Amino acid sequence: MEADIVQIRIILLLVMLGIGGVCDFKTRKIPDILWLVFGGIGAILHIWDYHTITSYHILAIITSSFVGVAIWRWRIAGLADCFAIIAMTVILPVHYEFVMMPIMILAMVFFIVVFCTMVYNISLNLTDMIRTKKWAFSEFKTEPRYRKAFAFLSIHRKRKREKFVISAENNSIDKDVKSFAFLSSKNKICRDNQIESNNELYIQNVPPLIIFLFGVAVFLLLPEILLLINTS
Repeated sequence: MEADIVQIRIILLLVMLGIGGVCDFKTRKIPDILWLVFGGIGAILHIWDYHTITSYHILAIITSSFVGVAIWRWRIAGLADCFAIIAMTVILPVHYEFVMMPIMILAMVFFIVVFCTMVYNISLNLTDMIRTKKWAFSEFKTEPRYRKAFAFLSIHRKRKREKFVISAENNSIDKDVKSFAFLSSKNKICRDNQIESNNELYIQNVPPLIIFLFGVAVFLLLPEILLLINTS
């Protein structure tokens, strides 16, 4: 019976992240009802198998929920991502005896997203340098070198195909004086068509985090998924 509930939890987790990932990819907007429904089912399962809950499970739930709220408050991720992490925590806080699944998934996702983002920005900035035969960010005359070095890893000039982006430039009355605004708490995802068509703007991408959560969850739970397939 306990094994069956664990399998239900795994299916719930993957279905929830799969649906959320599709919404995140298409619109970067995910209805909150998704997390409420699946998280609510996960909570009901805890009531069903309350005898298996240990102090370590409670610690995992508290820790993972705190991390989810923290990355939202620090603007590392959006509110929907925070809700997704909390829902994951409720559904499957611990697996493989001692692994805090939400924490493990988040740690791997953070590494993958940061690495891929850096490689993407570096490649585009190098391409622009070769094409224009100028140093990267030479138009940002007032910015120190260390900020330009960070910008080389974290932002790039917008491409036509990019839609869900955040402006990495401060608005200034003097158009000849440019300054960086990356990782600013005031920045929002640009959905304005005029901004999206501005290919001279330096931007940060907004990766669909839920897709990465889904992919890493599938990777970590692959033995369980194969077992489910073989027994069905």
